[in-house]
Amino acid sequence: MSYEVQVESDGRRRGLGQRVLCVLEKLAHATRMRYVRLTALTHNPSASAFFKACGYSLDETSPPKDEAAHYEILSKSTDEVEDISTSEEKSLSDGMRAVQMLTPQT
Repeated sequence: MSYEVQVESDGRRRGLGQRVLCVLEKLAHATRMRYVRLTALTHNPSASAFFKACGYSLDETSPPKDEAAHYEILSKSTDEVEDISTSEEKSLSDGMRAVQMLTPQT
């Protein structure tokens, strides 16, 4: 599966990115995915620093630095994600409904 999630510049530095990652990690854990992988553009070091501060590290599938790739792949094991409590499950459910409502219908 592949999804693209971005936080617009006006929404940054308000905790939204951490919350989005938390929901994605819990969703991945609940659906028995082993990892959350993401791509960070190398010309955006603040994004890379943010992801690393959230527990992500360089993934084995990331291109070698000497290939001058414009991106790096970071990952985090879902084993590090705690089980969802009942209140968090409701929050996750509410969050997924919001995502579904914002997803364009085809």
